[in-house]
Amino acid sequence: MHNALRVYVRNASLQRVGQVDDYTSLTVVPRHNAIGSFTMEISADSTKAALLVEGNGLIIHTAGGQLVDSGPIRTVDWARSESDAGGGRLTVSGVSDTALLAQYTCWPAPTAAIGSQGSTVYKISAAKAETAMRALVNLNAGPGALAARKTALLTLAADGTRGPTITREVAQFDGLLTVLQDIAEAAGLGFRVVQVGASLQFQVYAPTDRSGTARFSFGLGNLTDANYSTTPPTCTRAVVVAGGQSSPRVCQTYDRADPLYPGLIIEQFVDLTSVDTASVDLTAQLNQAAEEALTAGAGKGSLSISPIDLPMLAYGRDYQVGDTVAAQVRSTWWTDVVREVTLSCTAAEGTAVKAAVGGDTGDNTVARIYRYIGQVKKDVARLKTRKAA
Repeated sequence: MHNALRVYVRNASLQRVGQVDDYTSLTVVPRHNAIGSFTMEISADSTKAALLVEGNGLIIHTAGGQLVDSGPIRTVDWARSESDAGGGRLTVSGVSDTALLAQYTCWPAPTAAIGSQGSTVYKISAAKAETAMRALVNLNAGPGALAARKTALLTLAADGTRGPTITREVAQFDGLLTVLQDIAEAAGLGFRVVQVGASLQFQVYAPTDRSGTARFSFGLGNLTDANYSTTPPTCTRAVVVAGGQSSPRVCQTYDRADPLYPGLIIEQFVDLTSVDTASVDLTAQLNQAAEEALTAGAGKGSLSISPIDLPMLAYGRDYQVGDTVAAQVRSTWWTDVVREVTLSCTAAEGTAVKAAVGGDTGDNTVARIYRYIGQVKKDVARLKTRKAA
């Protein structure tokens, strides 16, 4: 297929066992700081069909050889209609290897057995954001985790000590992926898990600003369509409350005006009541918690564009998910992070690219509301836990 995405199959040991070059269609969606996905259709009569089973995975590259994403196969569905020739068709779906992070929670004492979890928080103190993220992954899922929790094939890329210094506490058994997303978004970093050799590697990276070279507009001839939408903020004032249990209660508010709604005040409670207010780093913890809440609750703009790969500007070579690009919206140039890219490939049309720029994690408005409700439910659960104690 001309300009086709290259698909390789791996087994449970991450060894390549074959290449699939006869698929009918393929859609792969790598996402910045979130779980990507892929869906592939292929004839059930293909000689490669036997490789496409749950437990195996796919490694997907651009035609130029750049890695798009990798991940396990989750479902293999079969269907046949009277118009289908032969044995019907298979629909193979899966997720990116970053989904591994969603399988784990953050234990307050990650090196201790479950019966010895005496604390209610895991403390991160005076560490660079990348260093803290690596420690969370290492101790809860990686080489430094308990034997029963360790993912044998998971490794960590070298620590680049990127991002600002952070001081915060992680509530007991918070989802590892969610905590990483909070830290990364506030620190301006990216992370992912991808296959490197015969291992799954957790990587942290500093997104690259390519807005000076990766520029898209109808006038430049490298856009087929574009649309822009906004989502109002869910938090413009963080009400951070620390202590109140074994130490005096401290309350502090942090405001961040929304540029589209400068007079709008939306308060959000940020629970740090498990923090001892006599701590020498109390101010740093309050500031960190407020920064994360205001960043997560800020108003968002989302731009969806359909770029055209040209010899001088192509996805995978000249810009990636997580990079900052520029696109012309009406008469104004919009600069923001590429949150996700949808690559669709068919035998007849080759590969088409559609990019989502801006937003929070590539979510639409409905998904954002659900995320907000999920946070409310988590806070309620914490309150019930404290009352029970």
